Amino acid sequence: MSAGQRADGQRMGAANRDATARLSELEAEADHLRGENASLRAQLALRDHALDATPSFFVVTRLEAPAPIIVYCNKIVADQHGIAREELIGKPITLLTQWLGHNSDYLAEVQAALRAGRTFHYEDEVTRPDGSTFWLGVSIRPLFDGAGRLTHSVAVGADITAKRGERLKKQELQDKLVAEMEERERMAIELQLAQKLESVGRLAAGIAHEINTPIQYVGDSLHFLRSAFDDLDKLFDGSRKAFARLPESAEGIACQLEMAELAKQCDLEYLRIEVPKAFTRTFDGVERVTNIVKAMKEFAHPDANEQSPVDLRRGLESTLLVASNEYKYAAKVHCEFGELPEVICNAGELNQVFLNLIVNAAHAIKDAGKDVESGEIKIRLSAEGGEAVIRISDNGCGVPAENLSKLYDPFFTTKEVGRGTGQGLAISHSIVVDKHGGEISVASELGIGTEFTVRLPIAGRNGRPLS
Repeated sequence: MSAGQRADGQRMGAANRDATARLSELEAEADHLRGENASLRAQLALRDHALDATPSFFVVTRLEAPAPIIVYCNKIVADQHGIAREELIGKPITLLTQWLGHNSDYLAEVQAALRAGRTFHYEDEVTRPDGSTFWLGVSIRPLFDGAGRLTHSVAVGADITAKRGERLKKQELQDKLVAEMEERERMAIELQLAQKLESVGRLAAGIAHEINTPIQYVGDSLHFLRSAFDDLDKLFDGSRKAFARLPESAEGIACQLEMAELAKQCDLEYLRIEVPKAFTRTFDGVERVTNIVKAMKEFAHPDANEQSPVDLRRGLESTLLVASNEYKYAAKVHCEFGELPEVICNAGELNQVFLNLIVNAAHAIKDAGKDVESGEIKIRLSAEGGEAVIRISDNGCGVPAENLSKLYDPFFTTKEVGRGTGQGLAISHSIVVDKHGGEISVASELGIGTEFTVRLPIAGRNGRPLS
């Protein structure tokens, strides 16, 4: 073998050894990569098992147009939505249509939040393919690559049906508690006012009784005095005629002159004219006092719980008489009372309603700067179907539109301190609606006036006709 051949053989041997060594290195590197891949697969499997075991929803999407693509979701997402996981991976997020909610701008809002680096929160009701539903709460966070580019997003969510139900139940309980507290407060106010009205009613009934007895004495005495005056007038007239028939003599003439002088001194002619007029005026006054006492007794009728047939016209007339001091210098009252049968109701309670509405009308007219010449209160009573309808209107200052819905709230008042407590209309609403099964409504125009309409079932709260 020549020297050249030996050199070539040596080079080939060295190359083979290098190749063998390189092959060994590659095999070792391949074994290492296989080990790393196995470890990575194990880690990914562990991740998948962990995410599949959690009750939270995980969905990773790759941001593309027109809609992001689902690149990963855990098992509960597929199970809860009733869609196989294999049918979700690689598909647009729009496959989970319920996530879009009822907002057509949902995707645009999500992308705008993600581009700004913010987390987007959303709640909506999800409908499964079988028609069942659940409530889903989702937080969508942005994912950026090493260059700071927004490439993916991860949505983390949960079934919040039970939590939302608890929240709604808690809210319902809170609302119920607030309603009960308001009802308790209303009942306390009504009880206080009822106690006050009962005391006032007893006082009014007692005063009416005390006034009634002496006024009867006054009336009886007046009748006696008028009769006595008539008798004395006849006596004077008869005496004068008798003296005139006496035979002419010095003593007779002296007696006639004495009688004439006495009549002149007593101003007999004036008394004969004016005393009957005085009696007439006094009788009128006594009759008015008697009517007021009667109205007070009717107004303070103690039938607090009983409902019976009532003449509403008489109740309104009694209330007007009792409230006359409130309106007599502020407005004229015009009444239009139509034909109306007796209404099954509580007279005392409805008299209180009428009193509140009449007094409010008088105050509104005063607040408008009007007087008895320009102020007017109209009271109309009629029957409409099976209802008694009472309308009480005024041409006062009116009520601002924003206050109309508050008029029946306890303690709400537009009057200055000391003039109103804000309980009158609240109690009136309770009496008409709750106790009599009726309705009360108001219409008002600022600067023009206000009209309250009260509707009561003629047959009583238990006899309202079906609509």
